[in-house]
Amino acid sequence: MTGSVYQLILAIFLACMTQTSLADEDYGNARKLVESGTILSLEQILDHLGTRVEGKILEVEFEREDGHYIYEIEILDDSGLVRELEVDAVSGEILKMELED
Repeated sequence: MTGSVYQLILAIFLACMTQTSLADEDYGNARKLVESGTILSLEQILDHLGTRVEGKILEVEFEREDGHYIYEIEILDDSGLVRELEVDAVSGEILKMELED
C-alpha cells in the first residue's frame, strides 16, 4: 500500500474514534458480513480505491439500500471540496461520486 492509503486508513480510524458514524447495530452487522466474506472490509475498500480518491476522510457510513450494502464515504479533497462517494460493499465499485452542498 502507498503512504497516502495508510494516511487514509489512519484518518478513517481517527474519524471513527471521534464520531460514531456507524450505529452499534450497523457496526455489528457490518462486522458479521465482513467475517462471513459477504462484503469487503473498509480497509479492502480503501485499498481498492487506491489513488483514485485522495483527501481527508470526514465520515463513513455503512448502509443497506435497495438490497445492496453500501459504504458512504465523505472526503475533503485537496481543493477544499467535500465529496460523497457511494461504494458497493461487495465489489468495491464506486457507484456515485458527487460534491456535497
